[in-house]
Amino acid sequence: MKTKEELRLLFENGDKPVQEDFWALLDSYWHKDEKITPESIDSVEKVIPYVTDGILLGHVLSISIPKNVKKITDASFQYSGMGYQIIEVNFTEGLEEIGIGVFSSQNIKKVKTPSTLRIIGSGAFSGQASLVNGVMTNESYSLEEIILNEGLIRIDGYAFNCPKATVKNLYIPGSVQFVGQNAFAIPSLKTVSAPAGLDLSNAGIPATTIITYR
Repeated sequence: MKTKEELRLLFENGDKPVQEDFWALLDSYWHKDEKITPESIDSVEKVIPYVTDGILLGHVLSISIPKNVKKITDASFQYSGMGYQIIEVNFTEGLEEIGIGVFSSQNIKKVKTPSTLRIIGSGAFSGQASLVNGVMTNESYSLEEIILNEGLIRIDGYAFNCPKATVKNLYIPGSVQFVGQNAFAIPSLKTVSAPAGLDLSNAGIPATTIITYR
């Protein structure tokens, strides 16, 4: 399938498109009679009501990443002032890398990575907090749980730098070989379980946190 930029080059003034060019154009778009499956698109967004203690606080986004996606491109879902924030992300098997700043400044409650994930980019989940119109500001509305998969190799700097998170316990899988600067700068952390030999000296983990090496 060709990109829009490639297709435009085939149909510039003075060009004489051939059969293959027209076929490439047709193959690059959906026909109204074709079914669009979840696996065929980059993400599925669903607006859902955000209710706490029976009170409607607003609306948020639930995002599902299809199984055909191997890497989520840098800053793909970074919050930039829109009317909704992402509160839920569903990852499927097959994803290998979450790029730089992908979910930065969203309001995700739980991060559970798929077994195929290998890399979490710099600032991927940094700054989780309520930012929409100042409606949801309580710290309990920020990141609450992180579940990382065995097979994960690299967690880059500031990946989970979340001052408003309420995560208390963190388990770092034995497969992790690198944790970047301030990757886990989470003031609420109480305990961290990490593989022996993993350097966490610059990970931003609070000095009061109990770190156990396995």
